[in-house]
Amino acid sequence: MLPWGVLEEEDWRILRDLYALAPDCAKFLSRRLRMDPGETMLRLRRLEALGFLERVRGRFLKKKGLRRPKHMNHTYYELSREARLHLRALLFAEEVKDA
Repeated sequence: MLPWGVLEEEDWRILRDLYALAPDCAKFLSRRLRMDPGETMLRLRRLEALGFLERVRGRFLKKKGLRRPKHMNHTYYELSREARLHLRALLFAEEVKDA
């Protein structure tokens, strides 16, 4: 069971971004979310330690929108299975409320 109660607003922004746009590194996350890169790295490490994120293994990353696999020069993070399923349920519940 993940400790969802300890998350801050910035953590939620990171998790939602990774859910929507697939795995990414701290550099590009901090640019998109307009956060300090150092703070983003600390938050990613903390979320990984809590079990919300996992590091992407391997040397190349296949990502939507890219013609060919990208060589990973940085540490890329993705949602853990439990976090992905929980976020999907939350987002689906929000869509049902709006309808």
